[in-house]
Amino acid sequence: MPDDLYRRDFVTWSEVQAERLRRLAAGERVNDVDWENLIEEVETLGRSELQAVESLAEQALIHAMKVAARPEDPASDHWRGEIRTFLNNARRRYTPSMKQRIDMAAIHADALEAVREMAFDGPQRPLREHFALGLNELLSRGFSTADLIAAVSALDP
Repeated sequence: MPDDLYRRDFVTWSEVQAERLRRLAAGERVNDVDWENLIEEVETLGRSELQAVESLAEQALIHAMKVAARPEDPASDHWRGEIRTFLNNARRRYTPSMKQRIDMAAIHADALEAVREMAFDGPQRPLREHFALGLNELLSRGFSTADLIAAVSALDP
């Protein structure tokens, strides 16, 4: 295989590397594993999974903030459905080691900034400036859409 296969055809490169690793795991002597790029891709995969959970959590917060700020908006039911979908997808992708790496306060701040930049007609209810929930609570099975909406609202239920 040419040395530039990694840059030219990533899918073929990954298939070739997987086959070489299988041969290596089976005890065969394999000298042409692309270790440098393989190590980089494994690290990138881990970061990608982490970023996916962060993004899903942020989208859930953004939608919860939209509902909390404008509960009478015609899109409110749609936003509620999106919250559940984002939380379910985040829960499925979440692994325990992510707890130490995901900064929910920063994600909340980014979501709050995004919602404040949205142009809505009419008044909006206030949103909580700081997020008091941890990632484990947010992604727990018993945590509901209504719980998240209440957590981002500055109004007491």
